[in-house]
Amino acid sequence: TDLQSVDDDFDAQGHLNNVAAVRYFQDLRIAFVMDRLAPRWTDHLRDHGLVLVARELHVLYETEGMPGERFVGAVRIRLRQGKAGIMEERLVESRTGRAVARAWLVQLLVRDGRAVDYPDWYWDLLAETQGAPMQVLDASARAPWGPPA
Repeated sequence: TDLQSVDDDFDAQGHLNNVAAVRYFQDLRIAFVMDRLAPRWTDHLRDHGLVLVARELHVLYETEGMPGERFVGAVRIRLRQGKAGIMEERLVESRTGRAVARAWLVQLLVRDGRAVDYPDWYWDLLAETQGAPMQVLDASARAPWGPPA
């Protein structure tokens, strides 16, 4: 997906600012849903009062984006764990392919403020559109972590 930048996307030093990169990732997620999953998925969300939310977003800034550069990006749902889908996103400079930033996020399906299971057909739709089935991690297999109780 080709991303459109504006002057405000660059800070006083002339670098792509962090907020702009996060906005680009949001634009990529929306484009992914509209290009790959709509109308079936978007109709399902509307008809069942569901909201797709980013619960966590982690961004790794790899190089500086500069004014005059064009950026493109890609999205994939990498795996599923419990009620979560784990999405990966990539932002590169379009002419050279130089990595600018990447993100990964935990995405949940929410109804009435509570996370709910994705329908099984959603994972089938993703597998079809991405060309491979989703890797599934067993949520119960997580090692205990944290201070002793």
